[in-house]
Amino acid sequence: MVGWRVLATPPSSLRAVMKRLSKRLAIAIACLLAFSGCSSAENPDEAVPIIPTASAKGWADEFEEARRRATTDFERKALEDDRISDAEFAEMESAFTTCMRERNVTFRGFRPGGGYEFRPGRGTTTAEANGIADECSASSGLDTVGSLYFLMKRNPQNLDEDAIMAACLVRKKAVPPTYSAADVARDTLGQTYPFSDKTRGEKALEECSHDPLGLLDKQTR
Repeated sequence: MVGWRVLATPPSSLRAVMKRLSKRLAIAIACLLAFSGCSSAENPDEAVPIIPTASAKGWADEFEEARRRATTDFERKALEDDRISDAEFAEMESAFTTCMRERNVTFRGFRPGGGYEFRPGRGTTTAEANGIADECSASSGLDTVGSLYFLMKRNPQNLDEDAIMAACLVRKKAVPPTYSAADVARDTLGQTYPFSDKTRGEKALEECSHDPLGLLDKQTR
């Protein structure tokens, strides 16, 4: 059985962000596991991106907590300047790949938003593979360095998550033009988004959760 993850568990100060993302990605993950991809819907009209009315917080607080949680010299060095270089990410990815391979789990590489698949080898159960992935995430720095790398690619200025989600859903015409950050915060709790077209709305939710600012397609990862 193939395992699938959105992102490794980040430090606790990042969990609020990732908890919201995980809820919004629940539809996409279930679809990937059941069908290996959702049926496509008509692409929404292209539009000029809506700029959310949200201040840019930056990632300093998250880096500070990641440094407190770091357990290796590699993590501490990579996190010391409040940025993650491609070279530092590559070092983490190599360590994670090696850790998984040496413990009989095949790692299939990271997707642009940080999700990844893995497959247990012969004699290794899915439960064991999940435990191995957790341990390799911690030892390689994926929990700290990798999580921050992907979060910063997705939202470089650390804009308010609800604001950029609302703007993205409006841009994709999945919700009314007046849909706001407060609406996202409310609807995320019960997955009660006001989609006029459920299929199109769920597709937009998946896409916006993955890449709300439309940046990842322009990047190498």
